[in-house]
Amino acid sequence: MEIYELPLVFFTVLAQWGIGGVIALTLCQSGKNRVFDTPTVRKIALVFWLITIIGSCASLAHLGSPLGAYRAFAGLGRSWLSREVVAFILLNGGLTLWLLMCWFANDSVWMKVANWCVCLLGIGAILVSSQIYYQMTLHPLWNTLATPFAFFGSALLLGFASINVMANYVQQNLPATIKAGLLLGIALIILALWMRYHIPGADAGSVLFWWQLLASVVVSVWLLSRAGSRKIPLFAGMLLVGIILSGELAGRMLFYGNVMSGAPWF
Repeated sequence: MEIYELPLVFFTVLAQWGIGGVIALTLCQSGKNRVFDTPTVRKIALVFWLITIIGSCASLAHLGSPLGAYRAFAGLGRSWLSREVVAFILLNGGLTLWLLMCWFANDSVWMKVANWCVCLLGIGAILVSSQIYYQMTLHPLWNTLATPFAFFGSALLLGFASINVMANYVQQNLPATIKAGLLLGIALIILALWMRYHIPGADAGSVLFWWQLLASVVVSVWLLSRAGSRKIPLFAGMLLVGIILSGELAGRMLFYGNVMSGAPWF
């Protein structure tokens, strides 16, 4: 299992899920007709904060010396790994402040500013994470636009699928932004898969690949087709999101496994 780099699998997928969820929640609440009331927003915000924090903590298992993470600041000018550490420190700090505002200052004029600031921090964090792999020219399976497409696809797919389920439970008429975000996530995942599996060395026969195709893409397409047409029970919706999550975890395992089986990284 070491070739799959499980700490990094959980770190990237969970953190991207949390970021995508915050973006989806922000879009839901930015219009005149807000989808969720204040108590519901607080609960959803707490869930996405927890998901992101748990994902970030998973990354510590990959560090040889987690207590030495502060040294990342010394490598900002030359290392994407250092930039990722700093990006997630800023993201988690911003998310914590955002969560506190959701609970104690949700009606403040600064809440909209906080919403968009934390979204930008999240987008920046995903960009930095993807660049770590994209800039490795020795590994064609990473040195491709499929890498950022897959990372942003995971964020949109999981984040908007989660909000889709929650919004569907609250009201039947879902905003177009939720459907569009989920559709974009599906498109990015399909594009990333198509691009990656045209590169020599990609394991298109792997069970992990086919599970991602089924669990992430097919289930998400079905969920999108049902959006707004009929209420989905909350438990069933959560189960669907869990299946999509398992698909993205499988895909990320293959993302690392295809390259790590022929280590070294650099």
